[in-house]
Amino acid sequence: MLHRVLELISRRFVYFLLLLVCLPLISIAVVLFLPRSYETTASLWALRRYEIIGATGPESNLYATPAETQTTAFTELLHTRVVAITIARSANLAPTLSLSESVLSNPALLDDALFSEISQHVLVQAQGYNLFVVSYTNRNPVIAKQIVAAAIKSYSQKSSELVVAEGQQLVQSYQLQLEKAQRDLNEASTAETRYLRAHPNVSQDALRVNPDYAALSDPQYAELHTQSKHYQSIVDTIRANIANLQQQISQQGLNSESLFKVVDPPIAANQPVSRSKLLMTAVGAALALALLACAMYIIILMRRDRAVYSVHDLQKVISLPVVMQLPYFSSEAVLSLVSKSPLSNKDEI
Repeated sequence: MLHRVLELISRRFVYFLLLLVCLPLISIAVVLFLPRSYETTASLWALRRYEIIGATGPESNLYATPAETQTTAFTELLHTRVVAITIARSANLAPTLSLSESVLSNPALLDDALFSEISQHVLVQAQGYNLFVVSYTNRNPVIAKQIVAAAIKSYSQKSSELVVAEGQQLVQSYQLQLEKAQRDLNEASTAETRYLRAHPNVSQDALRVNPDYAALSDPQYAELHTQSKHYQSIVDTIRANIANLQQQISQQGLNSESLFKVVDPPIAANQPVSRSKLLMTAVGAALALALLACAMYIIILMRRDRAVYSVHDLQKVISLPVVMQLPYFSSEAVLSLVSKSPLSNKDEI
């Protein structure tokens, strides 16, 4: 099998060489003719972890660094259609994407293209414990700068809204619980007051000092008084939770500057992005494709080859028995036999 493969390659060596050389050259030419791209990067300093106000207070991933938590939140925000399309439209990104006329004339397709561009190519990466960067590459350096600036602005605005979204929902939930608990407290207090009016025998002295003392002398009044205290405790707890949540919302949601600080603002690039990495990737992909094409070419040649190389191949063609078989001689052995043959001497011929 290996002998057949090597023989096929030797017979068509030029074709295989052309495949291995031409495809990488074509990929290099394609990369060189592509328009140059410019990258804009901004550095941000995470002042604290990104937190969501929950039932137990500010909640965050304590196993991640502040930069990692904000990178995750920033990236998720870029994957929302409203934010991504707003960023793209604020910088007039559409003319730089080489979109077809059918896409530009269709608002739905245009929004899909803008969303795909922002969500896939605006990159947010953590560079350290507090440092994280936002980058974007475009053919127009000014547009690249505007996209990064718009992304940071959107994150600054939306973070103050989203960070307290769950907290605000909890406040509304607590408000409903407070209304119900207040009604229960009013009913219990009314029942206790009515009982005291209907039973003047309850010790007035003990009642003036402490209602709990008066409850010791009357089991029925004790039950009513216990219910009033229970509902009063529920009301006080809910009010404390609401006050705590509102304080946390005011501290974290009203000031987005407490979340991060821009260290290096976005600047329009003067030099295009180096193509060395893109060239290496393109050449590697072209070589892999060329090797695959060579392998497919060898398979096709072997399947179309009808030559007889062994007894097994001969028996596939005819059913007659093999009487004699000459051993396989390499080219060096053949030359050696010819040189030792008497006919090789011209004087003796």
